Amino acid sequence: MYTFAQEQIKKEFKEISLNPTASIGFSVGLPDENNIFEWRCTLMGPQDSPYKGGLFYLKVLFPNDYPQSKPEVRFITPIYHVNVNHVQNYGEEIDPLGHVCISTINNWKPNLTMKQVFIDIFALFYLGNPESPFSVDMKNEFKQNKALYDKKVKYFVKKYAAIGKPYKEYKSWDFTYNEKTDK
Repeated sequence: MYTFAQEQIKKEFKEISLNPTASIGFSVGLPDENNIFEWRCTLMGPQDSPYKGGLFYLKVLFPNDYPQSKPEVRFITPIYHVNVNHVQNYGEEIDPLGHVCISTINNWKPNLTMKQVFIDIFALFYLGNPESPFSVDMKNEFKQNKALYDKKVKYFVKKYAAIGKPYKEYKSWDFTYNEKTDK
């Protein structure tokens, strides 16, 4: 017997699989075909952004009462972005590594869908929101030295997300950068 959550998740999975958004290069899959509550997704960095050439893996975990409660969406591939958590513990809260800070998730409503979430995540490649950062240092860099920020984005795309790199889950993300040696 399927629950409402399972039915809704299956419906959205089928919709995304059969009708992807043309301008967004993403795909969804199930790491375990017997578990519809966990998706593994891939998202291509757009050609006209600093994330060009990147293939990013995301994990989606659905709660048992979805869509009443929001899904957990996080990047598995390290990504240098002001709105993605790049440390294991953030402040007093424990946010998962790779957690995405977007209004669709933060202000979840049951009528929202994963397709809208993916569209909003894709928009992050173009529009960082420094007013809702995970890192004060990244926020300051984004606002005060966007050229350096973009240079780091490109460097870390090559390091972690270049097409052809194998799928890997990292326990920590190393964004150490030396402007003189890292190009």
